[in-house]
Amino acid sequence: MYIQTSKINLMRKLSLVLVVFAILFQSCKKSNSNTGGSGGGGTTPTVTTYTRKAYVEDFTGTWCIWCPLMSYTLEQKKTQHGAKLIFVGMHYGPNSNYFDPFHSTGFSPLMDKYGINAFPTGLVNRQTIVSSSTLASNIDFAVAADSYVGIKMETTLSGTDCNLKTTVRFGSDFKTKTIKLVLMLVEDDLKANQANGLAGNASYQTHPYYSAGNPMVNYTHNGVFRRVVSSSIEGDIIPSANTGLGGEYVKTTLVNVTGIAAGKGKIVALVINDTGSATSTQVLNAQEVVVGQTQNF
Repeated sequence: MYIQTSKINLMRKLSLVLVVFAILFQSCKKSNSNTGGSGGGGTTPTVTTYTRKAYVEDFTGTWCIWCPLMSYTLEQKKTQHGAKLIFVGMHYGPNSNYFDPFHSTGFSPLMDKYGINAFPTGLVNRQTIVSSSTLASNIDFAVAADSYVGIKMETTLSGTDCNLKTTVRFGSDFKTKTIKLVLMLVEDDLKANQANGLAGNASYQTHPYYSAGNPMVNYTHNGVFRRVVSSSIEGDIIPSANTGLGGEYVKTTLVNVTGIAAGKGKIVALVINDTGSATSTQVLNAQEVVVGQTQNF
């Protein structure tokens, strides 16, 4: 009887030990699952998506009779998509035969890289070359896509100096890619006569510009490229140490806004995956901010 009771007590003690061991094991397992990540002891970064902004470069000229087709479509799509569409007018007019008061040579490297020699030509996300007839569908497609890059822009204005702080966050791992940041100064609401081949043209009787005259006097040009803020129109490299999952890159820049009308200047930022090829390089996301204001991710 004594031996049997001892056996029962021993079994009870062993059961208690097993229960305590199981509790300790579960506690250790739970603790281990919450550590790690890029911060050593912090949580593991998760894949994050940001609002996609479709980006279009409109290679145009005030002398170009067919360019209003593209500028009109851009304005209509801007009304439809709002802040999710950003466009920049790259005005080309190098001489008296093709004069454009907003002409700039700052985007010439893009024309060379993408072989642009006809006007108008659209470049969507620096990946897809489009005509006036295919622009709208390409914008709709680009707006619908996800982006794993977020851009915040903060500006303060002091006289003609604009202090810009650009923050880029990465919701996926881009460490093996060549990621670049492009910054440009653009201006809205510029007035200049615009040649208009749609005026009185029987093929465009239903178009609003059919009765607008040729030229369209004091036509409003928005998003006009003024100058590059980054060292190149193709961008400055973001160090790979900053481009991993959960990474962040911050750049501060002093932007001179001399000659830009108050309330009309904007700074456009592009984050680009530069593959070195015109067919596969692409804008991962875009952002714009009015000079003196802040635009969140």
